[in-house]
Parts: sequence; C-alpha cells; structure tokens
Amino acid sequence: MSNNEHPQEEQARIGRYMIIAMWVIGLGLGTLLLNNYLERQRNPNNEVITSLDGDKRSITLKRGRYGHYIVTGTINGAEVDFLVDTGATSVSIPVEFADRAGLIRGTEISVVTANGIGRAYQTKIDQLRIGDLEIRNATAHINPGLSDEVLLGMSVLKNFELVQRGEQLVIREP
Repeated sequence: MSNNEHPQEEQARIGRYMIIAMWVIGLGLGTLLLNNYLERQRNPNNEVITSLDGDKRSITLKRGRYGHYIVTGTINGAEVDFLVDTGATSVSIPVEFADRAGLIRGTEISVVTANGIGRAYQTKIDQLRIGDLEIRNATAHINPGLSDEVLLGMSVLKNFELVQRGEQLVIREP
C-alpha cells in the first residue's frame, strides 16, 4: 500500500505545481494586458496614419485619457512619445532621450516652465518625424528637469496648421 501512496503523493505535488504555474501565467498575462490597455489610454496615437488632402499631408490625433495629445514619432530616428504643447516655445527634450538621440548640448539658457525658472541647453534636431510629417533643423532645448515625454512646442508646430475639433487635433501642412 505504501507503494501506491508514493505515486499518488507525487501526482498531488505535480498538480499543485501546475496550479501555481497556471496562476503565475494568468497573472503575468493579465498584467501585460492591463499595461497595454493603460498605455493605449495614455497614448492613443502610437500608430500615426497620414492623410492626403490634395497635395497636403495631415495627421489626426485622438485626445488621451488625461486630456493631452500624445503621439509617437522620432527625433533623429530614435522613437519617442511627444506631448503636443502649444504653450511651449520650443521642443523640450529630457536629457536621457537627448543622449540616446545623439543631440549635442549647446549654450546653457534659462527657461520658464510650469515649475518655475530652470536651466536648459540649446540644441538642433536634424530630423523630427510624426507619421509622414517631417521637419528638419528644428530648434530645441535639452531640459534636465523633464522626465518622460518630449514636449512638442511651437518651434515645430508653427510650421503646421492646427485644428482642434472635439476630442481630435488635426496637424496639417499649410
């Protein structure tokens, strides 16, 4: 009888491990799906589609969960999330991303932000791209006070027509 109990105990142990493994896989998958859902809420413009109206290109952005327009694009080929900020004079770039994009720190300048006066460094962006919209040689600054998104300010936005309707922002070539 003890020979029969041993295989039953081993089967029970294997069963417990399988249940634990299923819970771990289920929790991991649930976490992945929730993170993906929350990211789409934060940035519903991860994949930008360019439209043509005659010979003018435009992109239409959806407003994110917190009322901001966030869109994925590139600076010098490095992917980044832009926060469209019509109140920002220039494109403002966090230090970590500036290093990754190969941007050179120029002259130190003072900047006025929502958090007060800070310091930043002038820089030039060779190529900034959102969908098929592209700007070359844009002025920007590297801001050590920023942490995540690049602020897409008026030094780039002034080159486009902006039309906001409801929950959408259309950025169009003039």
